[in-house]
Amino acid sequence: MKQWVEQGFTLIELIVVILILSTVSVGVTSYIHFGIDVYLDTVGRDRQIGDSRFLISRMTRELREALPNSIRVNGSCIEFVAIGASSTYIVLPVAPQAAAAQVTLVLPALTPELATSNKLVVYPLNPVEVYVDPDGSSGKVFLLGQVVSSGKSSAVIGLKNSVQFQSDSPTQRYFLIGSAVSYCVEGTDVIRYDSYWPIGPQQPPPASAQVSLMAQNQVNNNPFNYHHDTLTRNAIAQLNFVFRYDDEDLELFHEVHIVNVP
Repeated sequence: MKQWVEQGFTLIELIVVILILSTVSVGVTSYIHFGIDVYLDTVGRDRQIGDSRFLISRMTRELREALPNSIRVNGSCIEFVAIGASSTYIVLPVAPQAAAAQVTLVLPALTPELATSNKLVVYPLNPVEVYVDPDGSSGKVFLLGQVVSSGKSSAVIGLKNSVQFQSDSPTQRYFLIGSAVSYCVEGTDVIRYDSYWPIGPQQPPPASAQVSLMAQNQVNNNPFNYHHDTLTRNAIAQLNFVFRYDDEDLELFHEVHIVNVP
């Protein structure tokens, strides 16, 4: 008669197998967790870099297209005036000529910003001449009125008041503008303000301004600097952003060359 011999695991063998499986499971889990961490870190960095590049690209474009001599910096904000359109004028009441409530302009090319333009500017040389009350009678910035008559290439434009421009433009150039624009650092956010008009020295944008969040996790409190133009070089706006992600800093330094030709 055959004898059956019972075979199986001893307790020690079972414990060894459990330990081996546990070790392998921990290793696999750690490997998967490490891979997920690397992926999430890469995605986060790519998003941060993409956001910062968008901010710098947007600011570069707006600063280059800003009204000449309108850029100014105060602490954590950089402010400028956006141009709606530009062309040349034909008839303009310039001192010592008598004040008038009409100007004759060569019609500018149509732009999306033209619809919001409500001010006429001629030959601005510094921010002091730009950020003034446009509802005056003498200066370089005035409120527009209605179109009096329009031809194929030129138009007679009414002004809100009878005005006298302080100086003529050597190239007879004028600018149509709407509102001011500010980029400000508030905490770790970069905020864009528009749809407002400041008068006098630079101040924080008013509560009535339109607000847009442009970037986050920016830790440099004073990222803006502006060097005025000289006889040998154009003006330069410097952007020095420092973005922090998981306790690591990404510093981006960019210079925007401004061609101030009023």
